[in-house]
Amino acid sequence: MNPLLGIGRESQSLPPEEMKRRRTFFTFTIILVFAALSAQLFILQVVNGERYRRLSQENYLRITPIPAPRGDVLDRNGEILITSRPAFSVFYWYLDEDKASEVIPHLSRVLELDEEEIRDRISRYKGRYFEPVPIAREITPMQYTAIIEDAPNLPGVFIDSIPIRYYPGNELASPVLGYVGEITASQLQDPRWKEYKIGDIIGKEGLEAYYQDILRGKDGGYQVEVDYRGRPTGNIGQGIEPEPGNDLVVSLDSRIQKAAEEALKSVLQERPKANGASCVVLDAKNGGVLAMASVPGFDPNRIVTGISQKELNKLVGDGEWRFSNLTTTGLYPPGSTFKVVTAMAALAEGKVGTSETFFDPGYHPSVPTLGCHKRGGHGAVDVKEALEVSCNVFFYEMGRRLGVDTIARYAESLGLGQKTGIDLFGENYGTVPSTEWKREAFSEGRVAQPEFLYSEHMMVAMGQAFHLETPLQMASAVQAIANDGVRMRPHLARRVLDSDGQAVREFLPEALNVLDVGKDVLQTVREGMRQVVSSVNGTAYWAFYGFPHEIAGKTGTAENPLGESHSWFVGFGPYEDPEVVVVVVVAQGGSGSAVATPAARAVFEACLGQGTPASEGR
Repeated sequence: MNPLLGIGRESQSLPPEEMKRRRTFFTFTIILVFAALSAQLFILQVVNGERYRRLSQENYLRITPIPAPRGDVLDRNGEILITSRPAFSVFYWYLDEDKASEVIPHLSRVLELDEEEIRDRISRYKGRYFEPVPIAREITPMQYTAIIEDAPNLPGVFIDSIPIRYYPGNELASPVLGYVGEITASQLQDPRWKEYKIGDIIGKEGLEAYYQDILRGKDGGYQVEVDYRGRPTGNIGQGIEPEPGNDLVVSLDSRIQKAAEEALKSVLQERPKANGASCVVLDAKNGGVLAMASVPGFDPNRIVTGISQKELNKLVGDGEWRFSNLTTTGLYPPGSTFKVVTAMAALAEGKVGTSETFFDPGYHPSVPTLGCHKRGGHGAVDVKEALEVSCNVFFYEMGRRLGVDTIARYAESLGLGQKTGIDLFGENYGTVPSTEWKREAFSEGRVAQPEFLYSEHMMVAMGQAFHLETPLQMASAVQAIANDGVRMRPHLARRVLDSDGQAVREFLPEALNVLDVGKDVLQTVREGMRQVVSSVNGTAYWAFYGFPHEIAGKTGTAENPLGESHSWFVGFGPYEDPEVVVVVVVAQGGSGSAVATPAARAVFEACLGQGTPASEGR
């Protein structure tokens, strides 16, 4: 008997009720299966449709950002100090760990980078693998060729031309201009950087950092379709064009800046014990910074294109590179340059008359241990002669008459012991000693006694005994003296230009305060400073001998308990109508008249030798 026929006959013999029950069961089963499938499709396509669509796209779409060029930085004459240029750079689209484990060792050999360094860069993009990870900026032609030829073995690796920062002067004004770099993970936690993402380039120091919001552009981007190996197959959509940052015009004069740096480098070559030198040149009328030199500096181009930590440590350790801006961060006792402050205070307080003389026997009568730098003393000198020959004993006496707190009050009116407010980060405060300051310093264990000794009142008048000033602070003080008592805020920025070269913002000069002293007081101090340079007995006479412009100044040799004395010169010129203020400091350089003053002359020659430089706002 045919089994199938047997089964058929058996099923046909089932009662109608059983047949109906079975048909109903199978019908409901089929309906439930289709209902389950429909529900699952609803969840996939409607409830989670957008999510799966995005995940699907990320399997074959990659977002390629187009970095916006940062704005240029121009000097007062339009010369480019910072710009951007295109450079071939290597990027990697992370596909999966299996492919990465094959690609990274190969890429490491081609780029001569450590594998861990590449993995570290990739790990920063965790959760953002739809964006390319920058691996190396500005690769060599050989590296470019090697990557192109070996593309099949480097899935996800591609080369693109992006703008990178370029500093035409290399080390020129580097501590002032600063440099750029990738934003760090810790910075991204700061609310200030909430609009930034990993991989963004920001200013790290100097003007690049201070004017980040002005120089920064707005990135663009486009989508790229890739195959399963991560190789681009074509663009999708037109994308968004990047918007370049605004340009910044500053008050620096490249010609004067170069002259200042060359003069400082020459000094350091001649003085191997010196450990740094700085120079500030201010517009005497409005406080614009014409030059701000700090030597040694560094080459920001090497930082931007990539430098190993080992090489960087060696350059810094050997003293070839220094990142700090000594004009705003270097703290030194001003020594005899501070005598111009003491002279102003003594005249304004009526503690000495313009024609009054004090006899210098070579030491101060009440404290014989406080001697003059000239054996046998200078004899009877008035205040202008005391400035001219830098008579220590005369100013010891002024310190005795004035007292530390009165001296501090005049020093502070000139901006000493406080930030000038220049448009740079990291400026130091400095120290102007006073009774209140010493009590606080004693409570913190920084000094041995809570009160000033008798001799310390006298030494403060000499710019020693706890005084610490930056070169910029002293330049600001001299600027006020040269400018009839009007102290202007030192500044670098002049204007902001848009991409069409049109000014969209102007930075106007700002007066900080006016000295509460008579014009006769300032005139007497200025005449004393002129005699320092023009009188045959002046401490700066021989350094400026034959100079075609009349200069006023003051030399200083500040004692340094840690080594050689610090060498100072502060001054302005031309005397009758001051245009520029020049301050030079050579750390542990020795004599002020022998070291800093000749360097200052070279700077004055750059400023005035071929005519007076154009002054902003005039």
